Amino acid sequence: MKVLILGVGVAGISVALELKKASARVPGLEVTLVDQRDHHYPLFLIWQVVSGSVQPSHISFPLQTLLKTRGAGGSVRFRQGRVLGIDVERKVVSTDDGELEWDYLVVALGGTTNFFGMADVEENSLSLKSLEDAIKIHNHILDSYEAALRERDEPRRRELLTFVVVGGGPTGIELAAAIQDFTHKALAKKYPSLAPRVRVLLVEAQDALLSGMKAEMSELAVDRLHSRGIEVRLRTRIVRVWPGGIQTADGQTIPARTVIWVAGVKPVAVVESLPFNKGKDGRIIVNEYLEVPDSAGVYVLGDCAYLLQEPGPAPYPPTHQVAARQGPACARNIVRAIRREEQLAFRYKFKGQVIYAGRNIVLAQLWARVFDGFAAALVRRVYYLWVFVSYLGLPTESRRKLGALRDWVPAYFYHRNTAHLG
Repeated sequence: MKVLILGVGVAGISVALELKKASARVPGLEVTLVDQRDHHYPLFLIWQVVSGSVQPSHISFPLQTLLKTRGAGGSVRFRQGRVLGIDVERKVVSTDDGELEWDYLVVALGGTTNFFGMADVEENSLSLKSLEDAIKIHNHILDSYEAALRERDEPRRRELLTFVVVGGGPTGIELAAAIQDFTHKALAKKYPSLAPRVRVLLVEAQDALLSGMKAEMSELAVDRLHSRGIEVRLRTRIVRVWPGGIQTADGQTIPARTVIWVAGVKPVAVVESLPFNKGKDGRIIVNEYLEVPDSAGVYVLGDCAYLLQEPGPAPYPPTHQVAARQGPACARNIVRAIRREEQLAFRYKFKGQVIYAGRNIVLAQLWARVFDGFAAALVRRVYYLWVFVSYLGLPTESRRKLGALRDWVPAYFYHRNTAHLG
């Protein structure tokens, strides 16, 4: 049986590793993982690259090493290539390196930034959906400072030193906090004359941050961000972005040379082209087994999947937390399907989230409880330590894990990397 997994994010990787273990019990199982990049990184950590807290190489894990060393079981083959199309009738995936056949298909290609059809926003904004994006933002901030040093016109200098983050979800809050750390602490030492002119803004179209979480989390986030000097603009919808600023729906303009758009996610073009029923956000509707109805053997996970939670009318959100749990569940269902056993429904209840808003400023929602302060910061540190001790479990990659930990210790005291990243 040929299982083809598209995507090396947390959902795709967890499916591959679970099937790797199961292959010892399933004779003839062939597992192939496909992606255009040859490394895996925890997506929820990339904002730390923006602020120079972590070196990119310390959170990037080569796939060949990961697939060879993780646990017992058979092998998983990796094919590097860009997915161009999926022919459901022929059971063939087309890549820029040829065609691949499958008996079972897992679509875990992640999502891309949703600019909501605004071409000027897409053209003049940065996004944060990959490690490469994080490196680009880091370098762009440094370039803005260097340009500001040379600029003699004061309004233009302020434009260069104004950084706007659009989107009030967890990513937007952590990114705005990271930029504030980087500009007001690390870069303030390197460019003291520019420090008074720097502005960091977080813009959200809705009337609260952290949509979908408890109202107390939003209130706490606004308060803590304000306390750090980050300007929070709620009920502010952006209708235009150009190289020198943004315009809001009520006609206001904010001069800025840096706009980072994290206000929405949508499926990638290949997923959009598939002939399956989709939710209003473009994600593919799947049943409780993570399988596409009327397309046996096709499973969709993570940012690509639309699955209603029970109870309630809302779908599971496209988050790392959900994707990390869908992967193993999908792998087990594939094994059960091969054995002609009844598949198991995917059920997951939100456990909570910790959100960074600055050194010793962490917001936490665990189940129904909302808190911050030392307790929240401790939860975050313990979680991050667990990530690099057991998240990937690679003995041969211990140097990378220790490297990330070494990065975090001086970063706590704002000793950040202020050099360009390659």
